[in-house]
Amino acid sequence: MPAKITGHEATVPLSDEAPAPSSAQKESGTLAVPGAVPAPADSRALSSVVPSAPERHVFAGRYEVLGLVGAGGMGTVYRARDTELDEIVALKLLRREVVDQPGMLDRFRQEVKLARRVTHRNVARAYDIGEHAGEKFMTMEFVEGESLASRLAREGPPPLDALVEIASECCAGLQAAHAAGIVHRDLKPDNVLLARDGRAVITDFGIARALADGGPALTVGLALGTPAYMAPEQVEGARDLDARADVYALGAMLYECLTGEGAWSGESVWAVAAARLLQPPPDPRARCPDLPQAAAQLVMKCMARRREDRFASAVEVATALAGLTLPAARTPQRRSVPPAPTPIEADAKTVAVLPFRNLGKTDDEYLAEGLSEDLVDSLSMTCGLKVLARGAVARFRGAEKDAREVGRELGVQVVVDGSVRRAGGTLRVNARAVSVTDGFQLWAKRFDRPERDVLAVSDEVADAVANALTVCRRAPARSAPTDARAVDLYLRARHAFHRGWRDDVREAIGLFEQALALAPDDATILAGYARAQLRRFMFDTEASGAQEAEARGREAAERALTLAPHLGETRAALANVKWALGDYVASARELREAVRIAPGSTDVNELFGRMLLEAGEPAKAAAVLGAALALEPSSDAIAGDLLRARALLGDWAPFDAALEEGVRAGALSRGRYSLLVRLAFWRRDASLAPLLRRLIEPLDVPMKGPALQLTALLETGRQMPDVVAELEARGHAVARARRGPLFFRQLVTEVKAFVGDRDGVIRALQGADALGLIDVTWADRCPLLEPMRADPAFRAARDRIAARAAEAIDVLEGRTP
Repeated sequence: MPAKITGHEATVPLSDEAPAPSSAQKESGTLAVPGAVPAPADSRALSSVVPSAPERHVFAGRYEVLGLVGAGGMGTVYRARDTELDEIVALKLLRREVVDQPGMLDRFRQEVKLARRVTHRNVARAYDIGEHAGEKFMTMEFVEGESLASRLAREGPPPLDALVEIASECCAGLQAAHAAGIVHRDLKPDNVLLARDGRAVITDFGIARALADGGPALTVGLALGTPAYMAPEQVEGARDLDARADVYALGAMLYECLTGEGAWSGESVWAVAAARLLQPPPDPRARCPDLPQAAAQLVMKCMARRREDRFASAVEVATALAGLTLPAARTPQRRSVPPAPTPIEADAKTVAVLPFRNLGKTDDEYLAEGLSEDLVDSLSMTCGLKVLARGAVARFRGAEKDAREVGRELGVQVVVDGSVRRAGGTLRVNARAVSVTDGFQLWAKRFDRPERDVLAVSDEVADAVANALTVCRRAPARSAPTDARAVDLYLRARHAFHRGWRDDVREAIGLFEQALALAPDDATILAGYARAQLRRFMFDTEASGAQEAEARGREAAERALTLAPHLGETRAALANVKWALGDYVASARELREAVRIAPGSTDVNELFGRMLLEAGEPAKAAAVLGAALALEPSSDAIAGDLLRARALLGDWAPFDAALEEGVRAGALSRGRYSLLVRLAFWRRDASLAPLLRRLIEPLDVPMKGPALQLTALLETGRQMPDVVAELEARGHAVARARRGPLFFRQLVTEVKAFVGDRDGVIRALQGADALGLIDVTWADRCPLLEPMRADPAFRAARDRIAARAAEAIDVLEGRTP
């Protein structure tokens, strides 16, 4: 069968035997780009086309590709080794759809020609331009470090003295470019690299223009550049841009670095660009009052509307910077909100790990699933990566789609896929990483290992993928159990746990316990066991069983943390245990560490959003939970928390959409049915009662009885003592977990408010307060409680709840140890 070429990627089959490379391939080790892999292909499924290729490949017979640096509108940049000179370079591959546009190839050549004119330590040097298999590329200096945009996104505005040093180096680089007759025209934080050797380096001269004999730049009359930083004359499409356009961009960049915000705002990029035509430059002291007057005046002069009023050159800006009298210390502005649980850097790479294909027996499906999930977890702990969780890619299991097509659909830059086959006590794992922009195969390898090494293989794949993406995994590899049976049981347990219901949880607990009997000191197994026991703890209505689950879950989580404090999953496990027990400060403390260690963990995101939601930050919680749901779309728990957050913010569209989904399915979601009844109750919408009853009847779920009783109360509006008695009985049944009785006391409070029993509301709320409730958002925003908020007794209980919530948030934000 001939090779399958989709876009620019050639794919080859995954089989037990690697395809024999051609003599040309043996010589050059070419990558999977046009014509690079002339081998047969099997198009049955995306995951089945993983080649057994070498880990490193040579591009164009000279450049050994080491990893992905980043991707932009013009092309993709790779870290590569020049085998002729034995030097590390950056290789920029121009996108085919871009190079085919009229004039674009000339612009690409121009970038090389112009950049080669400048030889300066603060400007990235350009080396060469070439072609490989029809693809145009250029090579340039590889700067080890990060962009200024990334630094700002992670740390906020820098101290003034540090910013002056960065700006001065930018001035030096700009002056060198201007002296060579070049206007950059797209200076911005993304195009300033902060090198590890201390330099600030200007890069990307993709839209620069030459000055004709030192005179005006000849442009095509178009406003090229980034609107947020463009000079007014650039917005107007002036044909005579000069160095003062770069001075303006430098001023806009300094404004952002000083205040943490852009100088201009608007509903569209062009509204942002046009704002500077109508308004004078903003004074950064309006947002940063402690800024020295001279520094503010310097920024505003750089950004003057008329270019004649700006500094005439980068040298003049540097002189003004050198003359600034800096305060002894200036505390930079910092965010007053906790960091996002997925603090993705400005130049982070986005990655999707597709479900690995099981090439063995049907019963081995859990192996492929477990390896995929473990790889997602491992990569999620890598700074500089945004990794989609398994739920976001589940629909591509066995999909007959090209990797690039899937990557574009998911909106990621890199796709990782592979396969697993078990036979005779050994595993064969094939994996690869493919760049979505151009189909470039970044890395591929086949592993033949004993079964017990499956988690070690996962770590090796994670390390290789991280290296291929020019980032570094923060967590060391785990010490996987040496007993193959323990690994197998662990993977089976996780498979059962993710099915999520009570019988599945019991099965998972049994499998985890068998695994721990073989590997009692494995922190990963202990963390999984703790999560399973915690879920049993929340489900079990028998006091003895729940107490046992709580004790075993807590013991396992604490032991896992002692054994492996560097793993985010162990921190998250203990944070969830503390949360279930109502120890919110301790939970926040562990969660803060979990966010630091594993910012991409779905478990961390979920608990982070829930804590923000209850502790008085519903808008922030909605944003966090929305991001978490994007990572794990199949999670009913996250979806339910997001529904609750939106309702408490007064947005009922998600509730209406969930009801419509239930109507289409003929029943409500098993994970959200009780919440939907509760939200309908909040709205006092009796017309929904018959529909809710019809959509609940088909379900076999634990809270079906109370849900139907609430539906009847909603419909009739009459006092129903049985409802309160049922809810209070259930609250007592789960009294061993503070979260359980708190939930039922909140429901009793709502029922009392619904029927107008003011004294009952106060008693129920005070009971929840006595148990340590922190859900101040509910107390402040639940529509049923609106008539009670002026009551002094209600207010007193509410203030105590708010104080506990603030204590937890202070710990989470790091204001309190």
